[in-house]
Amino acid sequence: MASPVARSVASKLFDLTGKVAIVTGGGTGIGAGLAQGMAEAGAKVVLIGRRPDPLVDSAKIINDVCGSEQAFALPADILKFDDLPSLVEQAQALTGGSTPATILLNNAGINVRQKAEDLTPEHWTVSLDLMLTAPFFLARAMSDGFKAEQYGRVINIASPQSYLAFPDSIPYAAAKSGNLGMARAMAEYFAPFHGYENVTVNNISPGYVKTELTASVFADTERAEKLAQRTLLGRNSVPDDMVGTVVYLSSEASNYVTGQTIPVDGGFTSLGLR
Repeated sequence: MASPVARSVASKLFDLTGKVAIVTGGGTGIGAGLAQGMAEAGAKVVLIGRRPDPLVDSAKIINDVCGSEQAFALPADILKFDDLPSLVEQAQALTGGSTPATILLNNAGINVRQKAEDLTPEHWTVSLDLMLTAPFFLARAMSDGFKAEQYGRVINIASPQSYLAFPDSIPYAAAKSGNLGMARAMAEYFAPFHGYENVTVNNISPGYVKTELTASVFADTERAEKLAQRTLLGRNSVPDDMVGTVVYLSSEASNYVTGQTIPVDGGFTSLGLR
């Protein structure tokens, strides 16, 4: 049986009190759900997205649940790369000004569902910019805060398409596959021999979650059911399934985990033939 001291230490490992997190794509779906989980663990969360209304709505829901002002809406376009340092400063100001943001959840995404012959360079560029370029430059814009606090957590959202081929989403698959290599390379960049302490970079790879991004998939009920049966747990995912993992990767509990991808997909990517 664990001693009282061990239990006390364990409870603090997952405590995000005093931390500030930036969540891109934070107005809906996975981003909103995981932001709420981090807020309930004690973090102040800044929700970033292009549409103000969903951000404000999600911030209100989180604040109502937490009973205090834990969530803040910050409408912005993260594809304006030159504005990202200012965005980080605004996030710090919104949350009180004394503590820089040291947790980044790169959740914003787009899936251009087009046949290969119909894809344009613009489809390709926006996919890679949103899911690879912006996440790196946003993390780099936060790097002074990582050094000042001797703490940093960068969490990217990967996908089953990081590993597996699906029809009509080549740019998405390219970006999500890139998340795996980017996490490893960024973990090396944010290591002690480059002047950083206690900074980690990891991915969460969810299964199929019903969001705006997957609306067309779930509109086909037969296909959605086939995807559910492709998991080992027999159902598709909801954002709450990933809350424990995101709190773990955001907290002191994951101090010795970096450059990794954790599938939270109900066994979707573990199943072979059945």
